[in-house]
Amino acid sequence: MQNIGIIVDNDLNSDIRVRKEIEILLKNGFNIYVLCFAFDGKTYPPIEDVTISRIEIKKRTKDILFFLFNRFPLYEWLWKKKVEKFIVSNAIDILHVHDLYMSKSVHLAIKSLKKEIPLILDLHENFPFAIQSYNWTTGKLRSFLSNPKAWLKKEARYLSYASKLIVLSESFKQDLLERYKFIAKNDIIAFPNVIDFRQFEKFKVDPKVEKSEKVTLMYFGGVAERRGIFDTIEVFKQGLDRKLNMELLIIGPIDKADKKRFLHEINSAKLKDNVKHIPWINLSELVTYMSISDILLSPLIKNKQHESGVANKIFQYMYAGKPIIVSDCKPQKELIESFNCGLSYATKEEFLDCITILVENKDLRETLGKNGFEKLYENFDNKDYENILVSLYKRVSYS
Repeated sequence: MQNIGIIVDNDLNSDIRVRKEIEILLKNGFNIYVLCFAFDGKTYPPIEDVTISRIEIKKRTKDILFFLFNRFPLYEWLWKKKVEKFIVSNAIDILHVHDLYMSKSVHLAIKSLKKEIPLILDLHENFPFAIQSYNWTTGKLRSFLSNPKAWLKKEARYLSYASKLIVLSESFKQDLLERYKFIAKNDIIAFPNVIDFRQFEKFKVDPKVEKSEKVTLMYFGGVAERRGIFDTIEVFKQGLDRKLNMELLIIGPIDKADKKRFLHEINSAKLKDNVKHIPWINLSELVTYMSISDILLSPLIKNKQHESGVANKIFQYMYAGKPIIVSDCKPQKELIESFNCGLSYATKEEFLDCITILVENKDLRETLGKNGFEKLYENFDNKDYENILVSLYKRVSYS
């Protein structure tokens, strides 16, 4: 069976999407080798049947190199050299590369070795637009050094290095097909961030974590302005002014650029007794915190990046059997409305109305939550998505 080389510029273990794809490929008989980072001297638990090569680096050094990506291409040079060695050491037949910005360095490594190795490029986001929404690229000096708008021009070239493409949604797939005529329809698939059902079914609810008497709103994920966290806090404060009996639970790491503002907000006199922040939990603990919550939130700021697919958290929320409030990013809005498992909003006023309706109507919460759980199993608990990924690999193998 073929040797698949997975290239990802993180530490792998916490990357749910990459881990899921690896499990599918292992199940279908492929040999899996991974090249990724090891940050700050940490040790990581092994992953069964996966051979992992790690690049030892300080997280801060990695961040600086990535920040300067478009001005000084040291990041690409580093990856090119590491990928060359990785290919030779593991006799790689196919490379599965994660994120747009990684494609050139891998392409150059293949070219340098004078090999004919297919490159499958997996787009986790609409990167040219995503990078412009990050706070670390805003401001005159930071914008000059990081030059985020360069990706609007570089996207086509970086896509062209790929033999096949994987994206998060059908809408993102259609967008790329319309904009880039060199992409063949048979060379691109949509593979959404569907959860691993069997994994979640094994997770147990911790009875020691108690539910509040108040209606609990929960947000899970990266804590950042671009993810709508400050809109959520503002609307939550307005809800408190309406005397809504509720609290807000926020779970996830804070973006460095937003940390000072976020901590100032949640520690204010008005919020300190009504907002709880947990910086990190293991995925296995998520079912516990969703079980003690009543309403689950995905307040992503609407932009082209967030409309590239449905966030992983939406499927996790549906598994919890709780109602979901989402912003009007097209993919998540369409999913929530088609399954009748939550409410969507376009303005902060509508956001507050959604919260008010669900806080005050327990029966509606139960109905919407039940719909989400049932529709999740009806529509996503099958082998269709697994077959989509495997069939792409078969097309690469026999092309």
